Amino acid sequence: MAVSRVRICTNFIHTQVLKPFFNRNVRTFSSCNSVASFKSAQSLHSHYPDSNLDPYSPPSSKHSSIDSDDNFTGYIPIDKLQISHMKSSGPGGQNVNKVNTKVEVRFHIQSATWIPSWIKTKVIEENHTKINKEGFLIVTSDRTRKQLLNQADCMQKLRNMIFKASFQPAEPSEEDLQIKAEREAKAQRLRIKTKREHSLKKQSRQSSGYVSM
Repeated sequence: MAVSRVRICTNFIHTQVLKPFFNRNVRTFSSCNSVASFKSAQSLHSHYPDSNLDPYSPPSSKHSSIDSDDNFTGYIPIDKLQISHMKSSGPGGQNVNKVNTKVEVRFHIQSATWIPSWIKTKVIEENHTKINKEGFLIVTSDRTRKQLLNQADCMQKLRNMIFKASFQPAEPSEEDLQIKAEREAKAQRLRIKTKREHSLKKQSRQSSGYVSM
């Protein structure tokens, strides 16, 4: 009789107390997992599904700096650069004497295979003052008090430098050449007219006996 009472009590505790408690905890844990794994439709992973969003790791090697037309694409391989940090003289007050926020980016310009040869020549011509005796092109930035932002500024400076050297003016059309020729002819006629008027003015002064002082 006592054993049956203990069994009845055990079954009651299991069915009425323990089982609902564990079921409630399982539901709560599942809902927490669903909230933790929720991602907005406007998240970065949604807009850039194939991108590595870690700012400290270099991008994958599937990107290319040179397209099929031998032009610079804007992609700069970080693993081909020498990036160093030092104390800055820029904004930040006394904090600049404690942390290395200034960023210096350098690479050997002649051995940079990620820059097309025809662009590389113009980069050297236009930025020879930024190239040291060893042939390293050096770009620095201490614009902000954040090391990562200064590194991004260096990369943008380098990218703009290469894009500027790769600029090629468009070939003028026949209409543009015709307009240019007409403007040059008009300017030539105006110049001849001005000289003739000036010459006639001098002749009239000499015939009237005018003597200039």
